[in-house]
Formats: sequence, C-alpha cells, structure tokens
Amino acid sequence: MKLIYITSKKFPSGKVEPFIIKSMAIAFAGILDINFTLFIRGRVPPDFSGMNTVVISIPERFKAFLYFFALPIRIFRNQWNSKDVVFFSSDPYLLAILIFWRRLLRFRYRICSEWHQLFDDWRDRYVANGSDFLISTSKTLKHFISLRCDIDPVRIHVPYGGIDEKLVREGVEANKSEYRRRLHLPENVFLVGYAGAYKAMSVVEKGVAAMIQSLAYVDKDVVMYFVGGTKNEIDEYSELARQEEVVDRCVFVGKQPFNTLVEYERAMDILVIANPDTPYFRNYCFPFKSWEYLASGRPIVYSDLEIIEEILGKRGTAFRVGDPSSLAKAITSVRADMKIKEKLSKKNLEDLRAYTWQARAQSIIDFIKE
Repeated sequence: MKLIYITSKKFPSGKVEPFIIKSMAIAFAGILDINFTLFIRGRVPPDFSGMNTVVISIPERFKAFLYFFALPIRIFRNQWNSKDVVFFSSDPYLLAILIFWRRLLRFRYRICSEWHQLFDDWRDRYVANGSDFLISTSKTLKHFISLRCDIDPVRIHVPYGGIDEKLVREGVEANKSEYRRRLHLPENVFLVGYAGAYKAMSVVEKGVAAMIQSLAYVDKDVVMYFVGGTKNEIDEYSELARQEEVVDRCVFVGKQPFNTLVEYERAMDILVIANPDTPYFRNYCFPFKSWEYLASGRPIVYSDLEIIEEILGKRGTAFRVGDPSSLAKAITSVRADMKIKEKLSKKNLEDLRAYTWQARAQSIIDFIKE
C-alpha cells in the first residue's frame, strides 16, 4: 500500500490544523517509509526533510481552480492510478476533486477521508459516499456522519490519539514548581489554566467567559491564566474581567511557541476545557487539546459534553456546561482532593502511551489494510 497525504495548507504554520497534519505526516512516514508521500502547497519546511514530499506552487487565490486541473496530471505523471494507492486528506474540496476525477476517468486509487466536523452542505454526502474509508475524531461525530450521510458505520474508524511520545515522557518527570520558576509565575497562589485560541475560527466563543465568571465563586487566591489569545481577544476578555471585578485574578498571555505553551500547562494546578453547548462543539468538535492536557500530568476540569466524555470521562472532573458556578464547584472539589487527582493525572500519563501520533497513524493504516 502507498499512502499519499494531500493538503493545500502551507508550512510552517502556527495554526492547529497544519500542526495536526505535520504530526500525522511524520508518524505515517515513520511507519511506511518510502510508501508514504506528502503532497503540500508552497515549500518544503525543514520539519519534512527526508520525507517523500511533492510540492505544488499555487497562489492562495487560485488554489481551488488550479488544484482541480493539477491533480489528474500529477496522478498520471506519478503513476498513482492503482488500487494500491490510497489518498488521505481532511480537506473536503481536495477530496471532492479526487472523487470527481476518479469517477470521470475511471481511476483506480482509493480515498480515505478524515473528518473533524460536518459542513451541513453538499460536501458531507458527496465526500462521505465517495470515500472508501472514513476517519472520525470521535464516536459522536461518527454517529452524525453515519446518520446524515447514510454511511455504514463499519466504514468509519475512530482512531483516538494525538500526542508526541516525547511529551508523555517529559510529563512523567515534570515538576510544577520548576516550570513556575522558569516562567516567573507566582508560587503562593492556586493557578487554573487555559491554553489555546480563545475563540474557534476567530469568532466562536470557547468558554473563556465562563471561566472568568467562575472566579466570583472560588477562593480569592485562585488566579486564572489564559495563554494563546490574539490582541483583540485579550482586549475583549480583559474588559469582561473588569466588568466582573476579577481583572486582578486574570492573566492574559498572547500566542506562544508550542514548547512554551506546554510549559505553561505543566506550571498550572488545574487545566480547563470549557467548550460551550453549541451544535459545533456538542456534535463535532472533539478538542485535540485534551491529549496535550493529559500529557501535562495536571488534573483536568471539562464541560460535560458527551463528545469530551469519550476520553476524559474517567480521566478528569466534569462540570455543567456553560455554568460558571458549576465550574467553580469542580475547581474547588479538585483543589480539596489534589493528592488523589494528581495521582490520577500520573496514571493518565501512562495510559497516554497508547494514544501517540504514531499509534493513531498505525491504527489508520491497519484499518485501511483490513
């Protein structure tokens, strides 16, 4: 089997999706070696050195049009027209192009589509029904794909995971006080952390407001760190903190390099995932951040959405979604039982070895081969 991972993303990038693509590509290449090819737009970054990489130089504004004609040419030129070749992608437009040309020109390659959400338009049924294999990030999303696209659930695989094994090893040895000193964070307060973009797609609230409002219900020595916001997001939530009269207990930190973000996570007492109860977060959005939080070795508090419960149900403490007072109770409960919660967090780290990027890639390869 030859796997071709195709994306129109440019690298390097600080965004979440390109990070996932890069991590999975490295994992696939480590398993398949010369039988893996990464197809990207732009230039080959240093991270991909030694990997089979095909580059196509297409400007952003013309990429859909030019990809449409460039793909069949590349398929003919590279002899990718056989059943042994599997195209893998999470881009619905690239997948739609591959499906179109396969049907028109009777190509024999197979298609594996990776799903992070449904789009509620023509892309859902067209891509789902044109795929030989489907990969979902959660069982909840798998259910909706099967239901809305009339797909046999057997064709949809849910390979959990998404963490670098190196982070798991470091998490086992992580010392909270050491990271606080390194980042110049206070030692004599209880730190509750949130890491990542404050909003999904720059517009959809991700629960930061509920975290700020929960400070009214917890002890005064609880301080919250929000790491990863844009300037506009920091300004917006700083104003909310002032209105709630807790601005002195909120620290807003801008976007950070990935390694620094991980250090902030390890320096916290508790980490929070506060996704709200909206259709996007309730039905589709499994937070990849969960794996990163688990690798920090810190206790986790999370919204009680079913999609998050899939992984964190026995590994964290839930609160009633969207309810600041319930979030405050969960934080207080974990704080009162820190020794037991930290012991659970260390066990989570051991379990996480089965959920690395490489384990996820191997699970997908096995599914395709079977």
